[in-house]
Amino acid sequence: MRAAAEIAITPKTELPLKPPVVLKGHMVASATWKRVVGLYNELEGKIATSLDADLVAKYCLLEEEVLELAKMRMDVKKDWETQAKAAKRIKPNPDNLKEWVAMWNIVNGLFQRFQGMDARLDGKRKLLLAISMSLYLTPRSRAGVEPPTKEDPTPKSEMEGLL
Repeated sequence: MRAAAEIAITPKTELPLKPPVVLKGHMVASATWKRVVGLYNELEGKIATSLDADLVAKYCLLEEEVLELAKMRMDVKKDWETQAKAAKRIKPNPDNLKEWVAMWNIVNGLFQRFQGMDARLDGKRKLLLAISMSLYLTPRSRAGVEPPTKEDPTPKSEMEGLL
């Protein structure tokens, strides 16, 4: 009964290898779509179907966002390190006290921005993991559910058949 119910709700339309319109202009997301759908197409069983297209597209966009956010985080970290080095070179005295305080305010502000970026990146990575588990893209999500792979279309030689 369970198998019949699964067949009844499985659409006949497969995920196309061509990325959907929503990924147009997103190079990383489009490449991720092609990679993931290509992996799905290697399987004999169906893990993701056309019903999952929106979720796969969101996964692909999220992959791109994570990479962008990681780059932004590194840029803020470099700025923070540069400003911290410059601030350490300044020796406070009554003549430059305002500049010294202003410089350390900048350093502290950059560090707070770095921490904020780090937290946002953690949140996006957590969401990315949850979606990848839903799409059976992690070893843990596939544990005990190993769909058969398609046969290799290249014919075996007589010797390979005997072996």
